[in-house]
Parts: sequence; structure tokens; C-alpha cells
Amino acid sequence: MRSFFRIVRFAFQSMLRNFWLSFVTISVFCLTLLTVNSVIVLNVLAQSSVKSIEEQVQVTVYFTSDASEDMVKSVQGYLLGLSQVKEVSYVTAEEALESFKARYASDPVILASLDEVGGNPFGQAIKIRSYSAADFPFIIEALNTPEYTPFVKEKDYNDYTVALQALSDFSAKVRFGFLLLAAFFGFIATLIVFNTIRVAIYVHREEIGIMKLVGANDWFVRGPFLFETVSYAFIATGIMAGTVFLALSAANPYISFFFEGVDVDLIGYFTKNALLIFGGEFIGLSFIGLCTTAVAMRRYLRV
Repeated sequence: MRSFFRIVRFAFQSMLRNFWLSFVTISVFCLTLLTVNSVIVLNVLAQSSVKSIEEQVQVTVYFTSDASEDMVKSVQGYLLGLSQVKEVSYVTAEEALESFKARYASDPVILASLDEVGGNPFGQAIKIRSYSAADFPFIIEALNTPEYTPFVKEKDYNDYTVALQALSDFSAKVRFGFLLLAAFFGFIATLIVFNTIRVAIYVHREEIGIMKLVGANDWFVRGPFLFETVSYAFIATGIMAGTVFLALSAANPYISFFFEGVDVDLIGYFTKNALLIFGGEFIGLSFIGLCTTAVAMRRYLRV
């Protein structure tokens, strides 16, 4: 324990003696973590947006006017038996007409043709929601059975596939850009840690020589440099964790306003996964720092 506390003391002495190098190292570590956490935030926002869009996707099946209520209920029960179907709601003929008008309110040609027909050309209808937008082709195909086809007047499918694909492509490109930026900062951090340890070895060269003369083993000499690197990672992770929660708390009202109608809980996500996120970032930084320190010690530390 005495040796351990001496290693800790020597490490902090080195950090204070080379304060500006330590400051720059921690700053670059923080920038690396900033880009990583930005990717995480973007990923959560993209997933929430995709989920919100998928929840709006639905198929409305209109039946002919001679379709009985029992037959419509039979179709409803049949669809609810499919594992891909999340919800099937029954719609009366009047509600089906109003829904059709609202859906095509911006298309005067369709509305004009509806007026030409006169009355209510729609029978009863059902609205189908699935767990995923990708399930709708299967659901539509499942309706093409000889038992139900004669009574189905129209299938109105709101296809959000293009919007979902565009959102996914955009998110993937932005994530890739942020990851490249994180890799760049990681590379800069590696160079800075290497030079920081090299300077520390040079500053402590006389002390290291005295340690060896009085019988200190190699690991006691190397220990302070390794602990110093881990300390940089710990401090940077702590600073970034505090920064993330403060930034999200301040930005939460604006995020909620911008993503109106989308259930986005970034603070809850980071709180729930804090150990995994920040623990993983600390381990990652420590690994980079320890590998770089090992290379620097092997090259410049003759013990």
C-alpha cells in the first residue's frame, strides 16, 4: 500500500509539473469523447424519429357497401391473429368517408370525383397498424384471399418507406462523419500522450536514476507514468459526463420543441446507460493511453 500511494503521489507530481501538457491531453481526450457522445445522441434521435414515423404508418381497408358487419369483424379477427399486426380498429362507413376526405384534402381531382359519385360510396373499413413498416407488404398480401377479396373495395396504404430510408441514410452519413472526427481526435490524443510521457520521463530522469540506485524495481518506476495516463482518462470522462448531462438539461426544451410528437428522452437514456456509456469510454481512453505510454516508456525509459 505504501508503494501504491508513492506511485500515486509521483503521478500527480508529474501532472502538476507538466500542467499545460496535462491540460492539453485532457482537453483532447474530452474532444474525442464529445464526438463519441454526439454519435450516441444522434443515434437516439434517429431511432426515436424512425419509431415515431413507423407508428404513423397504417393500412386502411375499405369494404364494399354490401359487406356485412360480421364479415368485417371476421377480417379484423383474422388480421389480429397475425404476429406482424399490432392493432386493428373498426371504422364505420361515415367515419371511412370523413377519413378519406381528410386524407385527400389537398387533391381536388379526387374530391371532385367523390362529389360526382354522390352519397357515401364507402362501406365499413378497418385501420391496421403493424410493429414495423416492413411488415405491411405481407399484411396486404394476407388480405388477398378468395374469402375476403370480393368485399374489399380499396386498400389505402400510407407508405413512409422513402422517408424512413432517407432518414436512415442521412443518420448513417452523419454518424460516419462523427466517427471519423472521433478517430482524428483519438490519433491526436495518442500523439499528445506519447509526448507528455516523454517529457515526464525527461523531467524525472534524475529521480528515476536515484530510485534505481536505492533498489526500486522496474514496475515501481513505470507505475507513476501508467497511473498518470489512467488519471487523464478518468478526469476527461468525469468532465464529459458532467458536460453531457448539463448540456442535455439545457437543450431538452429545444429538442422537445424541434422533435414535437416524437418521444425523445435523452437524459433518461444517458442516465439508464451511464455505466455502460461512460464506463466504456473510460476503458477505451485508458486502453489508448496505456498502449501509448507503454510504447513511450519502452523507447525512452531505460530501466
